[in-house]
Amino acid sequence: MELKKINVFPIKSLDSIVLDEVEISEGATLKWDRRWGIHRKSDGRTVNGKKYPTIHKLRTKYDLEDLRVEISSAKVGIGSFVLEGDYTQINQYLSDYFEEEVCVLENAKTGFPDHSGGNVGASLVSIQTLEKVGEWFDLPVDEVERRMRMNFIIDNESAFGEDNLMGPSKSEPRSFFINDTELRGYKPCERCPVPTRDSITGEAMKGFQKAFLNKRKELQPSILDNELYAHAYMCGIVLNIPGQSVGKLVKSGMPITF
Repeated sequence: MELKKINVFPIKSLDSIVLDEVEISEGATLKWDRRWGIHRKSDGRTVNGKKYPTIHKLRTKYDLEDLRVEISSAKVGIGSFVLEGDYTQINQYLSDYFEEEVCVLENAKTGFPDHSGGNVGASLVSIQTLEKVGEWFDLPVDEVERRMRMNFIIDNESAFGEDNLMGPSKSEPRSFFINDTELRGYKPCERCPVPTRDSITGEAMKGFQKAFLNKRKELQPSILDNELYAHAYMCGIVLNIPGQSVGKLVKSGMPITF
């Protein structure tokens, strides 16, 4: 097994950027990943792909060195914004887009992760899994990757073989290493409505979730015997990161070792 690609999503629910290496942050997550989040002014809740399908129509380009982002949409146009200090302009752009008052918040320590509990700090899926899901739904691999929104893409022997990186239970995650950085397979990644939608238009594919469930159980009839699986609508795994890995680098192109 080898790490082939690193994706981070600087603004939660928006596009990723591909990195050659990523540092483990002070909060035992990936530096830059979901560091910023869009929140409703009315109640502080996160604006994300689960509840806002129109978010898929926003495109982003990042300059992390200068902490800037370019956001474009057919609805509002193109804007370039700072990602530190004064968020007035980006807040106005996004408020115009969502037609409600929203604001960008930053958490440089842990970001705004999709998963809570268990010190969950990253996610991982194999190329073979993305290819298999693409076969099921006649989708290009890069489209499946965008829908699944995972941090680490690895080359493995078989679809869903990344499950072997998990331990027998959440209380016993399995340790493995990329470069000299220890990571731990914590649990399978439970999917939300986002993978059912086109990553560019937001249009939902009717019957996606049910078909995925059936295809996964056909491929792995005993999947629900695994106590980590409450159901089969899961793809990829989520990782927790031990404190001793803080400050270390995970590098693309490195083998996975134990």
